[in-house]
Amino acid sequence: MAEPPDGTLLDWSEIQRRHRWQTLLVGNGLSINVWPRFAYRNLFEHAERTGLTETDRALFRDTPNFELVLGDLLTAVRVNGIVGIETAALYERYRSIQMALGHAVRAVHVARNDVTLTTRAAIRAELERFEWIFTTSYDLLLYWAIASSGHFEPFTDHFRYGGRLEFDPSRTRVFAGEIPIYFLHGALHLVVGGAGVTWKLRRTAIKNLLDQFGQPIPGDEQARPLLVTEGSARDKLQAIEANPYLSHALERLRTNDRPLVVFGSSLSEQDRHIAEALNEFPTRPVAVSMLPGSRRDVATAQLEIYGRLRAEPLLFYDASTHPLGSADLRAERS
Repeated sequence: MAEPPDGTLLDWSEIQRRHRWQTLLVGNGLSINVWPRFAYRNLFEHAERTGLTETDRALFRDTPNFELVLGDLLTAVRVNGIVGIETAALYERYRSIQMALGHAVRAVHVARNDVTLTTRAAIRAELERFEWIFTTSYDLLLYWAIASSGHFEPFTDHFRYGGRLEFDPSRTRVFAGEIPIYFLHGALHLVVGGAGVTWKLRRTAIKNLLDQFGQPIPGDEQARPLLVTEGSARDKLQAIEANPYLSHALERLRTNDRPLVVFGSSLSEQDRHIAEALNEFPTRPVAVSMLPGSRRDVATAQLEIYGRLRAEPLLFYDASTHPLGSADLRAERS
């Protein structure tokens, strides 16, 4: 294994020359660079202050993860329905929590019009340099960027079947020339129905994607946003493994052996499942972005990643020197 890091951060231009980087893993750092309000600690804290009732909060006693709580409520609804117990109170809690989540997300999310077309196009241009894209962010920034040219190609997200653009786990082949993108923790435009099918929302003439988030789905009162919110690594992995789309996305990361660039993710303990997936191929090069700071602080943060990630070589670069870290990407009203 390589020597432990010493706080040195390389320039991205130097990193870029060392390998043919084919895979990109994007974290919340890109979103924060564009819109600093994305730096909220977690959605639960915001919703706890502004939307969750006392009864709702009691359901979060063991976890701040909305996906798990909403999933548990639906399980309770199904069990009660089978044994003949009234489910109205459970549905009331379900809708209350879903609405609180929607309000919290909309309160911190940037408006599409505040992210200039120039910014969205610049992000898209950088994504096109890679062959595989993974992201742990669940905001709409990457989705907007990919669609900034007026068409989705060459990107593909596997939501292309049926009237609702559903995910079909049996039809996930990546064709030549396509760049697949995987939302490892779900996303604001993804929905999972009561039957377990995942699909993506589309912008309509009346409502944009952000307006639709957290709203009831006609014809499927059990549908909920597919969102793995802040929580422990155990809770996140549990939510991922329970959903066919999320488990497929993580498996694609786990089986990807191409040289990989990490931008905007600290690969923290809460994302241990991500580091473990990357560790499946310890001999492939990995480059991780970090914000500049004192050499001592940077070295401490590097050592934490060094302890979780087995990669040879493991390189660290200054995030501000990468195109996705450019100050020029800042949204207009941030």
